[in-house]
Formats: sequence, structure tokens, C-alpha cells
Amino acid sequence: MNVDERILNLSNLSIGYKTYRGVSRVVDNVNLYVNKGEKVGLVGESGCGKTTTMKTILRVIDKNSIEIPDGGKIEFKGKSVLDMNNAALLELRRNGISMISQSPMSALNPVFSIGEQLKDIIKYSEHYKGSNDKQLTEVAKEAIVSVMLSDPDRIMSSYPHQLSGGMRQRICIASALVTPRDLLIADEPCTALDVTIQDQIHRLLKEMVDEKNRSLIMITHSLGVARELVDRIYIMYGGVIVESCRTEDLFLNPSHPYTQGLMACVPRLSGGGLSAGIYGYVPDYVNPPKGCRFAPRCKYAMPICQEKKPEDYEVEPGHFVNCFLHADTTYKLDVGKEEPHE
Repeated sequence: MNVDERILNLSNLSIGYKTYRGVSRVVDNVNLYVNKGEKVGLVGESGCGKTTTMKTILRVIDKNSIEIPDGGKIEFKGKSVLDMNNAALLELRRNGISMISQSPMSALNPVFSIGEQLKDIIKYSEHYKGSNDKQLTEVAKEAIVSVMLSDPDRIMSSYPHQLSGGMRQRICIASALVTPRDLLIADEPCTALDVTIQDQIHRLLKEMVDEKNRSLIMITHSLGVARELVDRIYIMYGGVIVESCRTEDLFLNPSHPYTQGLMACVPRLSGGGLSAGIYGYVPDYVNPPKGCRFAPRCKYAMPICQEKKPEDYEVEPGHFVNCFLHADTTYKLDVGKEEPHE
């Protein structure tokens, strides 16, 4: 796809939190892009930097608490997000990008009713500019019904604390989908929902993105969810994108040892015993490993992995792996022989 069709582009982005121990480098040199109308997955374990990366795109993290080294870029529709003033940021959040938070109690204002909050979102959208209160109310009710919540009149008059966790999560999803946006960021949108509702919400997200030709970034722990929903996948470990490619290519040829470890952890219908999991722990971000951040947990680690950061190597067209094992294309990993680390 043509580079001109890219709606979002992150290049050499590093992010560090300022802590009493020093700077916690939770995101390290991330490169990521999303094309117009494309669905992209960002997969990784808790604490690997997925949410921090996405919140930085919207600049909703206090700028005094983080550090972004020079050279890192976030571009939305060709404009630098890191250089935007307050007016441009408001426009970006109102009409450009919406985000479904995984924490609905922090996303919803406790002192305003659900109806007031939804109508405020709709009122300031370019699409509904000039609408009267009755029209705003109808649009808000339709949004509530669209996320499988009954009795929209009662919910409109309710406050966040009067709803269950799952209902609040669905209101957050309705808030993100109620107005047309070019890019939707879904951060574990179904964490608080039961399995049947999860499937319905995933289908709704896919339909909304496809029908309106929107772009989607789905943040998830689940490779299964990513496989069903997205066109391309980025695998993230320890703040680093370790593998990126088309979804089907990832499942046909998982090439990074971490990706293979994730695949091996998925239970199989055919049985075969319990997975041993991935040996070790996530790195200390204040004092991360000098070389590859996955090296302390990798059974394939070589001396160079301890000393130097790997580059992104293209193992097949559009399939990039951040691993020295692929610097020499004659080296092939045996995916089927995953063994516990000694």
C-alpha cells in the first residue's frame, strides 16, 4: 500500500517515565504504522508498553511525568502530534482519534450522568454540528443500544457508579463509536465483559471499522482475538516491537523466539500436555539489558545478544523480526521443538 495512505506513523519512538529510581524506559525505539481503513493488532503481555504507546499518540499522559528523546516521531495524517498546540490536540481528539480505555471508571466522569457525557461528545463533533438537544439525545440512545444495553432511557439518566463494570465498559465503547473518527484505538475493550458479549463487541468493532472505512488499532493479550480481527500484527516485548507482519504470515511462520513462546502457550484442542510457559521475567525498565531485552529469557541467545541491540530483519516480504538469529538468513528456527529453559 502507498505510503501516502498511511494515517498514522510512529518512528524511532522511545518513552520513559520519570521515577524516584531514575527514568523507566518502557518503550524503546518503536516503529509502527497504520494505513487508511486498516485493522492492526498490538499484542504483548501486561506491562510491555502497549497502552503507554497509545496514550502518547493522544498525548493524554502528563508531559512532566514522561521523557521522549529527540528523534521520536508521531505523525497523524502527516502532522506531527508531538508538536501540536492545545487547539490542534482538541481537534485531534474530537474528530481524528478515539480510544476505548480498559479502565472505564477512570474514563468516565463520576459527577455527570451517562447522557450528559455522551451528548457532550456528540455535540462537539463536526458531523453533528448544529444538532439540537432532542437530536443529540436520539443519537446517544442509538449508541447505547448498539453496544447491547437495554433500557437506554434509564442508562442515560444514570451515573457511572450506578452501572456494573461491564455496563461501564460498554458505555466507553459507545462513546468511542458514537461519532465518526478516522482512527479507533481499542485498548483491551472486552476485559470486563463475559464471553458472549465479547464476541458481539468484537463483531461490532469489525463492522463499524469496515462500514465506515475507519482504521483500528486493537491492543490485546490474545492472539486468538488478533487473528480474527486484524490485518497486520505487531508483537511487543519489553517496550520493543520484536515482530511485525500480516496476520496470516505470523501464524504460518512465527519467527521471533518470543512469538514462538506465545504460540506454545496457547492450549490446543488436540491436547499434548500443559505448556511450560516462557522462562523468566520481564526486564527492569530502569536498568534494561544492554542488548536484546528478551535475551535473558531466550534459549537461543548468543553472546552478541547480550551486548548489542538487534535490528529489524526482513525474513520474507513485509515480515520483520527484531532478532540476530535472522541476520543470517540461512539460520532457521525449529518452531515445533519448544523446550523449557534450563
